Amino acid sequence: MAEIVDWMELSNDQRVELDEDGRTWLVQALTPGGQPAQTIRLDAAAAIRLFDFLLLYQEDLVRWRDGHTP
Repeated sequence: MAEIVDWMELSNDQRVELDEDGRTWLVQALTPGGQPAQTIRLDAAAAIRLFDFLLLYQEDLVRWRDGHTP
């Protein structure tokens, strides 16, 4: 398994990790109900497609994050 190059907390129970092979991992931590951690692996192409998609809505996402309704 490739080593993690970097990671970032997304919320109290979610993080994103980037490994040395260019894979992005979305990780949902163990839930209070005892559900095991969940991971979604995106290869580099899928991660870029997700990034491009989110950029389409960047202004809306920032407003929602900051509590402003569009």
